[in-house]
Amino acid sequence: MVYHFEYDWFSPNIEVFKKHLAHLAGTPCETLEIGTHEGRSTTWMLENILTHPDARIVAIDLLQQPNLWDNLVESGQPLKVELRIGVSSEVVPTLQTNAFDFAYIDGSHWSCDVLEDAILTFKRMKVGGIMAFDDYLWDDPAFNEHGTPKVAVDAFLTCYAHKLELLEKGYQVWVRKISD
Repeated sequence: MVYHFEYDWFSPNIEVFKKHLAHLAGTPCETLEIGTHEGRSTTWMLENILTHPDARIVAIDLLQQPNLWDNLVESGQPLKVELRIGVSSEVVPTLQTNAFDFAYIDGSHWSCDVLEDAILTFKRMKVGGIMAFDDYLWDDPAFNEHGTPKVAVDAFLTCYAHKLELLEKGYQVWVRKISD
């Protein structure tokens, strides 16, 4: 497969994805990704986790990047991807509740947006499902005029502590939903 990616923000995270998602490989899992960009994480999940014929991913992004659809087609599994273009705070509420085994939140990095994505996504997770937040420690002064993911993730972890099991906290934060 020859993918066309301009950026690689995902590869450093592959080991943590393997660690926390290996149990989903080969199962008819339902996954959600907020912030698809060029599809690097999406195509990796298609190749390594979403290997069951009935496994699916809902991929949400504000805009369709030029290489995204070509990369999904190159994966050989574009029909497993339900691509939704729009604002995550408008798209996520249209998704079924208690439906997802895994959700990856890597959309807007502004605090209020990350917090809203977390709360809306939590309602759509199955008990036992895993949520991962990318860029927990990201802080780029050129783009952080409305806060950073860390503020939002910390607030979410505090408010939902009794409903979550913390799996990992580093540049990414991984949690398991233990109750509704």
